[in-house]
Amino acid sequence: MALNHDQINKLEEKLVAEKTGIEEQIKKLEKSADFGDETDHLEEEADETEEIANRLGVETVFKNRLLEVETAIEKIKSGKYGICENCGKEIDFEVLNLVPESKFCRDCKKI
Repeated sequence: MALNHDQINKLEEKLVAEKTGIEEQIKKLEKSADFGDETDHLEEEADETEEIANRLGVETVFKNRLLEVETAIEKIKSGKYGICENCGKEIDFEVLNLVPESKFCRDCKKI
């Protein structure tokens, strides 16, 4: 059963809200932590390096998720939203309601 207009609007609202939230998280992560100019010990330098690596890892996850959300929003605009990228069948509203940026139908997710 194809998604109706109200369902698509609801899912688009969820996607836009998710996009805004992710963008805010990325901005927070991109702000450099102030470690100061001087480090007195190698331990401090190691801690700073570890903190930067952790932040970059989390930032990468957020950026990948943002890309998925933006792709879903573009699919809504182009009329290709809710179609499984693997088999071409429609993705159930229940699946999209849980994960609006889902690219695969229930059956293809099982594979």
